[in-house]
Amino acid sequence: MQATLDAQKTQKARNIMGQFSTPYPLALDIMQYMKNVIGKDGVSFIEPSIGTGVFYSAYTEVFSGGKEILGFEIDPHYFNPSKEFWKGTRLQLRQGDFLTQTPDYEYDMLVTNPPYVRHHHIDVETKKRLQADVQKKTGIRVSGLAGLYCYFMLLSSAWLKKDGLSCWIVPCEFMDVNYGEAVKKYLTDNVQLLHIHRFNDNEPQFKDALVSSCIVVFRNEPSNKDEIIKFSLGGSINSPENVKFFTTRQLKPDTKWTNLFTGSALTESAKATIGDFFYVKRGIATGDNSFFIIDQNTIDRYEIPQLFLRPILPGPRYIKGDCIGSENGLPDVDRRLFLFSCNLPENIIKEQFPKVWLYILSGYERGVQNSYICSHRKPWYSCEEREPAAIIVPYMGRAESSRKMFRFILNTSNAITTNVYLMLYPKPEYAHYMKQEATLKKVWHNLNTISSNELVCKGRFYGGGLRKMEPNELKQTPAGNIGDILTGKAQLSLF
Repeated sequence: MQATLDAQKTQKARNIMGQFSTPYPLALDIMQYMKNVIGKDGVSFIEPSIGTGVFYSAYTEVFSGGKEILGFEIDPHYFNPSKEFWKGTRLQLRQGDFLTQTPDYEYDMLVTNPPYVRHHHIDVETKKRLQADVQKKTGIRVSGLAGLYCYFMLLSSAWLKKDGLSCWIVPCEFMDVNYGEAVKKYLTDNVQLLHIHRFNDNEPQFKDALVSSCIVVFRNEPSNKDEIIKFSLGGSINSPENVKFFTTRQLKPDTKWTNLFTGSALTESAKATIGDFFYVKRGIATGDNSFFIIDQNTIDRYEIPQLFLRPILPGPRYIKGDCIGSENGLPDVDRRLFLFSCNLPENIIKEQFPKVWLYILSGYERGVQNSYICSHRKPWYSCEEREPAAIIVPYMGRAESSRKMFRFILNTSNAITTNVYLMLYPKPEYAHYMKQEATLKKVWHNLNTISSNELVCKGRFYGGGLRKMEPNELKQTPAGNIGDILTGKAQLSLF
């Protein structure tokens, strides 16, 4: 039934509503874990986003004797078949948004896989209402970038008994991203966090959602700073591959918790970081790469002059080595591409560059001007200005790749990059020294000695072994020995 119902909706529609069903073996494993913690039958149970009822199915397999069992489902596409399917059982089903309901009973246990809805799919009014609800009930301010699952976690305790147990399958990202600080503060200050189990990145739990998942278990009791918390990694929650223990007092909401699973220190001693020496920026976002990034054939066909062109690097998979050579400023790569960008008004283009105007018309026909980024530019076919960077980093990497994750690439050409790269620009006090080829190469070589573990600990984890690195995260990464190179140069200049 689940497969049939999923197939009747587009992937986009399910993504918008965050509908990714829990595999039954995982639901059963979680229920067995909860039974071991609670140690008894006859527990009442609530599921805030029940879908077709996979957790209730697992509950009936593991527990017996429960009288009060309630599930909410907002989408009639799943609610109606579920109501018919579970008719005559102990499960009470209600159609509605869990986050708008008023508790009428306190349950022993809550287990759920809440909807993974990203913030840009939450309308402004709903977001404001949820932020106000969380502030009122927990005293915690939630960032506007928080996903819907964060609000589910922060607002659920009103449905639980004082010592009720709560279990959540959620994305690991809350442990690393800024908006996750609210959730971490809640787990350390408002409830008793018991256990966080993170699955290995190469073992995604959801085939249709590229996200690294974890299980968070907490008790609806006031926080105890000396409470022992279990952090486990790999395998299942009942049989993890690695286990570490921390006290609540050791957990800081403003630090990255994924470091705890690998044994990295929670707090680091003061070290020079990449951000001490470089500004880090994402490459440009064009709004539509298929229109703005063109090859020589398109240039020749529409007679696009050099005035409207900037050399731009292809994606990281087309960069064979870690050094990009230059031929008269053009990158020495197999796939040579250019950024099309023009800031002239349409009437001038029509008059002076009629074939270029034909190319812009082809963009109109495809609706390029209506994309979010293009619609906020004047003219829409004028891209952001950006200087080339001598050192660039692909912002994505995979654990099982043959290449080092987040490799630092030396770019000796005048090519800029798209936003699949991070661009490192030396700060003013160091820019002069890095114009010297020998110094630049020393810096580049030393950046590539930074271990993958240090870089991965600063980045973000996703399913399938995928890692991502945002500019602020790269800036916080220890800079290896480049401080010795650059600060030494700066000190010599004083003499």
